[in-house]
Amino acid sequence: MTSQEIVLLVGAILISFVIGSFTNVIIDRLPLRLDEPNKFGEEYDVRPWPEVLGGRSRCSSCGEPVRPIDNIPVVSWLVLRGKCRGCGDRIPAFHLLVELVVPALTATAIAVVGVNAQLPMALWLIPVAVAVAFIDHRTLIVPTKLIWPAFGVSVVVAIIVALIEGHADWLWGGAVGIGVLAGPLFLIWLVHPRGMGFGDVRLTVLLGWHVGFAALVAGGRLTTAVFLAVCCMAIASVAGIIYALASGLAGKHVPFGPTLSAAALATVFLASRIVAPL
Repeated sequence: MTSQEIVLLVGAILISFVIGSFTNVIIDRLPLRLDEPNKFGEEYDVRPWPEVLGGRSRCSSCGEPVRPIDNIPVVSWLVLRGKCRGCGDRIPAFHLLVELVVPALTATAIAVVGVNAQLPMALWLIPVAVAVAFIDHRTLIVPTKLIWPAFGVSVVVAIIVALIEGHADWLWGGAVGIGVLAGPLFLIWLVHPRGMGFGDVRLTVLLGWHVGFAALVAGGRLTTAVFLAVCCMAIASVAGIIYALASGLAGKHVPFGPTLSAAALATVFLASRIVAPL
């Protein structure tokens, strides 16, 4: 790596710790537990964005505001030993995990993808995918209020990258990725709506855009975007089976968001290596 790339890597990782902390805010505040399941059988709804983004962080048990000194990513959790300074109640371990995973994925993206036209979309996908994965794992919902704004940003970023690089045709890859990933899941939902939540269909619109776009940025054709999207779905399906068995959810409702998100990150990161032999 060049000295410029090393500086970028260090700076991006430091920033990603802050982004990981903000991702925790979304994971923690966006889902709203209902008093009773809604008509779709869901136990959670979502809060309005002003409630999610407004106000200081507070302990979910005693309501005491979190001091700035206790809001340092990773360090504060370790110093407090995963407990609230006020009441001593446990701070969920996923807070620490998220604050470690986001920087780790950021470093991986820079190292594997490299500093090129693929990197902006890969970096943007990381916090979104992590938030979706953890929310779906905890609540069995994929929030529409998160997916569509994130998709809007993804489209804008892709357009900017494509225009700067002089490759408006790359956007067709995103469209193909959506068709290949979201199309089959939409048909499954249409035939058997109880077997799959529509949130997963919305999620594949976002992920398909990233996967298909990455395929063309990596030098592939539209057929390559199809292949990469198929690879993503295959990885997600196999990982879903492993996830269900490992978590004891086999035969029950299994959240598909975590494995879809992980598979999309893997295929986006490895797009160049997958595309090269084709």
